Order: sequence, then C-alpha cells, then structure tokens
Amino acid sequence: MENIYYFKKQIQAKANSCLNKTVFKEFWDGFTCHSSNISVENIECYQFVIGEPEIVKINKELYYIQVDANGVAVYANDEKGLICGYMDLLQRIKVISTDEGQELFGIEYCSKAFSPLIRNRMVHFCVFPDTKLYEIQKFIRLCGALRYTHIVIEFWGMLKFDALKELAWPHAFTKDEIKPLIDEANDMGIEIIPMFNHWGHASASRVVHGKHVVLDQNLKLQPLFSDDGWTWRIETDAVRNLMRQIRNELMELCGDGEYFHLGCDESYNFDLNLETAHIVTEFLNEISDELKMDGRRAIVWGDMFIAEKPEFNKDNCYIMSCPDEAVQKEILLNLDKNIVIADWQYNVKTAPVETAIVFKEAGFDVMLCPWDIVYGDDSLVPCAKTVSDYSLFGLLHTTWHTLSSGMPDVTRAADLCWTSNENIPVYAEIRTKTANLIRKTSNLHGDYERSGWAPYEIGNKTF
Repeated sequence: MENIYYFKKQIQAKANSCLNKTVFKEFWDGFTCHSSNISVENIECYQFVIGEPEIVKINKELYYIQVDANGVAVYANDEKGLICGYMDLLQRIKVISTDEGQELFGIEYCSKAFSPLIRNRMVHFCVFPDTKLYEIQKFIRLCGALRYTHIVIEFWGMLKFDALKELAWPHAFTKDEIKPLIDEANDMGIEIIPMFNHWGHASASRVVHGKHVVLDQNLKLQPLFSDDGWTWRIETDAVRNLMRQIRNELMELCGDGEYFHLGCDESYNFDLNLETAHIVTEFLNEISDELKMDGRRAIVWGDMFIAEKPEFNKDNCYIMSCPDEAVQKEILLNLDKNIVIADWQYNVKTAPVETAIVFKEAGFDVMLCPWDIVYGDDSLVPCAKTVSDYSLFGLLHTTWHTLSSGMPDVTRAADLCWTSNENIPVYAEIRTKTANLIRKTSNLHGDYERSGWAPYEIGNKTF
C-alpha cells in the first residue's frame, strides 16, 4: 500500500491567521497547478491542518510535518516556524491529475521535526536602474519559498528620497511602488533589511561604467564626496545629517526590523591609517548608537577592517583592504561590538574561512557572505560550513549584477542553510528546482521575458 495522503480539488484547512493571506493561497494554487482551491478557517495555535492527522507535540524544533492516512499538519511554536513549515509542505505536493473533475494530488507520509543548520539565512538583492518591479516581487517570492529569514535590499539610485532628489535617477521607483512588495515579504515571515552605502560606493552605480547618480545630475553637490566621487565625506556634518535622513526614510518604508545595513565596503581612496581610523570608528559608533534607539543593529561589510596575515591559507584568496594589522587592531578594538560584520569572501575554496574567525575572536557577530562569480565555483560550501562549524551569526548570500545566471545559487545557498554540504544536489538539479519554484510562486502568464530568471535565452542582460 502506498504511503501517500491523497486529496482532491476542494480543500478545507485550519490554520493560524498568519497563513490566511493572499500570498499563501496563491502559492497553494501554484503548487497544485491551478487545479485546487483551499479555504482556511482561523485557529489560534501555530498549526496548519487538513483532516485529522496525528497530533504531535513540538519541542525546540522550528517546525514539525505530520502526514499520515488521516491528514496533513504542520506544527510550530511561532509564526515564522509555521510559515517555513508551510513552504516545505507545499514542495512535497505531487500532482497526479489536473483533468477537470478528476483532480488528484498526494503528499508522502512524513513524521519529522525540522530545524535549520544556520539560523539567520539572508540574501542581498540590488535594485539596479534596469530592474523591473516584477523582478523584485519574483525574487522575494522565491526567497519566501526557500525559507530565507531576511532580504537585504539595496537601491542603486532606484528609490526616490525626500531627503535629496538627486539620490535617485529620474525613472526610480516611488515608495508607494515598493511598499506592497515589502508588505508581501513580511507576510511570508521575511524581514526586509534596508541598506544604504555610508562610505564607499557613494556613486550608487557600478564603477565599471563610470556613472554617479548624484553628481551626474548636480555637480554642485561635489562637497558631499571625495574628489573622485567614490566615497562620502563621512567626517562632515552635511553628510552625517543626510545619512540620518536617508536611514529614517528607509526604516519607515521597510517597517519594523532588527537591522540596517550600512555597506562601507571598498572605500579605497580613503587614507585609512592609525591616525584616521578613529574617524571611521567614531562615525560608525555614532550611527550604531542611533540605530539602537530604533531597536536595530548596524551591519557593515568587513573588507576595510581586515588585513593580510602570513599564516592565512594561501588557497583562499581573501578580500582584505585594511592596510596592516596595526590598523586592523585599532579598528576592531574601538568599533562597537553591537555591529554585525558581514565578511564577504568570494574566492574561498576550503573551510574554515579564517577572516570570519578573526572577527569573531575580536568579539563581533559575524556573517559570511559568498557570491558565486564563476560557474561551478564552490565558495558557497566553505562559507556555509564555516558558519555552521563555528556557530557564526549567519549566512548572507550576495547576488549583485549576476542574477540572470546566478538565481540557482540563491537556491543553493538556502539549501546549504538546512542540510549538510554533501547532500546538496548537483548544479543541474538546482537549476531545475529553481525554475520550478519560480513558475509556481509567480504566475507569469506565459510572458517570455518574465519567465525563468533571465529575460532572453541568447545575449542575456543582467538585472
């Protein structure tokens, strides 16, 4: 006898009200290939139940899935656990028939508790001048299905601010256009972390094309920046006051949350030395104190605060932009330990990733941040393994401008947060899994350019 629970077109479920939202009904519709309807009756406990399956008491696990001959259930201790369990359950649905009047689906029996290997599972998304609203929503919905906890959103000149109109290109999005996407992410249990680069990357444009969102629109604003425009003049009151206004606008847009990403990477033309290090630490500590008043912690990239060490593994090409260990020591000693260090390392081949251990031993919560630049690169595995083995704060997968080829790596990074490295499927399977999730979580209505993760089959342009 098959160990499968079967169900037909019309489904009546009981669930906590957190699941009685449009996005979850749309996901059910997608994972049943538009061939099943679900109605949800609200209950107070953190459960999702169809039929009368065995009742299971959950302990410290994030969620528990129970599927038996009498029904289906997800049990959890809180809202986020229940949402993660629901997303897991959807992906277990087997479509047997979509013929009208003969709709039939099945879920294999399961009685198992689930908890992630990595608690904070984050991903970074850049809104570029070429990015479309539907691409943002498609990405957010994929991340919901993949059970990410946070999405860091960085607007590269693509959000209109009240503080300074030149911070946005003329065709940038309004807050009213972005807010519904943030609300949908929150419905799926995802915190949107606002990000604005407070030091380097002040152009809000990739350096390879030479654009500058502010100065290309108004050269009179040059005093806000270094002579070449690449870094903000963080020592000036004008910049600090502007940054404060920007943070307030972004926090209001993104709603309640625990973090704010300050960027601060690749500030190459800042003369960082023992005499100027205090400018950086005082600047960041001041912001950290202000964010604490809003119940948030600052996140900063770590490349400017780590120096080369001769004993580091030579097979790992670490990204380290601090001039020497003396400056590193000065910064790490004086930087507020409430700040989370996001250690981006894109060229590591083996675990452990030693730079992250340096930050942890200095007293910081540390996130490792991989990015698979080259097809077949395995930097994700050593980063995830280091986070798990050394109980680091979390994993923050970065995507930058390569999502037109790198969307499967978003799936792969999410999977590594839940299962050991050796159990991750081969790359072709990750690609087909990603495509399947996108088409079932975003109804793209057969639009060629919107389907998949790249607009074109040949000559792909990046997001």
